[in-house]
Amino acid sequence: MVNSVYAVEDPADLDVEKAAFEIWPLLAGTDNALLRREYAAALADIIGAPGEFHKYVRGNAGDLSARRARLIEVFRENFLLLIGKTWVDRRDERRKASTLDTLDAFTAAFGTGEYGRAMERFASLAADLALLLFGESPEDPGFMDYVFRIDPRLGVFYWYVAQLAAQGPVDPDLAQLQLLVAVYSLASF
Repeated sequence: MVNSVYAVEDPADLDVEKAAFEIWPLLAGTDNALLRREYAAALADIIGAPGEFHKYVRGNAGDLSARRARLIEVFRENFLLLIGKTWVDRRDERRKASTLDTLDAFTAAFGTGEYGRAMERFASLAADLALLLFGESPEDPGFMDYVFRIDPRLGVFYWYVAQLAAQGPVDPDLAQLQLLVAVYSLASF
């Protein structure tokens, strides 16, 4: 999706979309740790539940580790519930099983600090979720317009995942923050 073209027409939803498009390059383009946390929190407020993300980026190392581990667990539980509630025919049963394997691989990679690998797994999870829930891939023409019409926040989420996949390798601190935003977003739905 091009930044100058917006998928929604409702002024409130358009503001959400514009804000995400403006914050992304700020987050991806700075090496200032404080600014990164603030930009990540701003994106998380837009895509996920507003006001709660700061607890995953502020505090002492022990508390942060415990909170982040709990966030990953909530994300995992919510993802399992979503996948468990999808109706699939026989040809999609393998995709469902593969998605569950990818979920395990993502949580393991995130837990061991392999954020590049975790980023790849997360993109796969988001794509599999789209296929299982909507029958469409984020790669399909028209998917972004479709998902923005369903729910602008979900549209911004899939736009965000596309930005993560397109950016290439980043330093581990930025990758961790970006993944926390993505996980928080799905954990908030």
